[in-house]
Formats: sequence, C-alpha cells, structure tokens
Amino acid sequence: MKSILQTEKECYKTSETYNLHKHHIFGGANRKLSEKYGLWVWLRADWHNMENYGVHFNKEFDRELKVMAQEAAMAEYDWTVEDFILIFGRNYI
Repeated sequence: MKSILQTEKECYKTSETYNLHKHHIFGGANRKLSEKYGLWVWLRADWHNMENYGVHFNKEFDRELKVMAQEAAMAEYDWTVEDFILIFGRNYI
C-alpha cells in the first residue's frame, strides 16, 4: 500500500531522494499492519539504520514518527484511540 504519510519518494527527514530505505513505523509483529495501513516513510539510509542518529537507534525520532503515524491513521481511518490500541496494541499519543 502507498504511504498515508508521504506523497513523494523522498527522505522524510531531509527531503533528499537518494539512498532511500522504506521504514515501517510500527515494526516487529506490527510490520505487516504498518504496510497494510500505509504507516511507513522513506528515510535516507543514515536516518534509517546506518548511523546512531537513525530511527532504529534514536528513541526520540522513533517516538516522533509513532505519534505522527498514530494521529494520521486515526484521521485517515476515523479510528478512536481505542480502535488504534485494538489494532496496534498500544497508544503512542
């Protein structure tokens, strides 16, 4: 599915268009749900998992994306917080 968080194939953090990785915002057991509901963004490799400041190592950036994605999903799919928790297992807002 297309991302509901981005319309262009560019890094969410820098807007650059090279060396991009697809980042599923809710990973692990929820990775398929992130794909199903379009809760993913493009990130340049360093902002993904190639540097310490990348989302996989940076709790603040990870949390920022999770809050943004939950808010977007609730708006896009007309979900309540309770609906989101039923699907993804917890509330990030």
